Amino acid sequence: MTMQHRRDPLTAIAALAIGGLLSGCSGGEERAESPKLGQCETLLGAKNVQAAVKTAAGSDVEVGGTPLADVLAERLIREAKQWQESDLQHTRYTGCRMDAFEGDEISGTVDATVKWSALSLGMMDSPENSRTWRRANVSVYVEPEAAPGLMRLIAVCAVPGTIDSQPSDLPLQFDVAGASLGTELRWELLSTFARSVVEEMDCTKPPVIPSALPAAA
Repeated sequence: MTMQHRRDPLTAIAALAIGGLLSGCSGGEERAESPKLGQCETLLGAKNVQAAVKTAAGSDVEVGGTPLADVLAERLIREAKQWQESDLQHTRYTGCRMDAFEGDEISGTVDATVKWSALSLGMMDSPENSRTWRRANVSVYVEPEAAPGLMRLIAVCAVPGTIDSQPSDLPLQFDVAGASLGTELRWELLSTFARSVVEEMDCTKPPVIPSALPAAA
């Protein structure tokens, strides 16, 4: 079942530009490309984004979010420095959201978000979580199917200037959702996204994001 999504004329024109469907009269000019789509390719990997758009099977794409790793990192660092153990609500930041359209209908969506997690590393050893989470290394855990079409990764990042319990009790949480994505592509998007943001975070000991999806125990 597809979702209905009516767009006004200006939005439709923007979508055409994003999809690269605008060309010059001579036909010799290169396709127009949304700056945000290019930024998503930098954040999530160009080949990954191109493959994700292809799986969504739309004729044009609308892009939203803040696909800039340094801006996302700045916001996360600011929030971590203000965090106290009693704070249970954390802001979710959209790195990149791509909605593929076929006419006025959404044919597929890919959404990459990051936030400080409500989960702590100590929770990973519980019987319930150990069934769904995979340990990549001492600082990184992956939940291949946190929900249908959703893959999640948490990573320890000790931010200078935060309280002592921040590294273990406030890990980063990265999510990539997309019903049209296969497990391998979802992982490629997620791991590249996490790596891009972590590189800008100035963690005391940066977590190592693995290149391959951790195997089940």
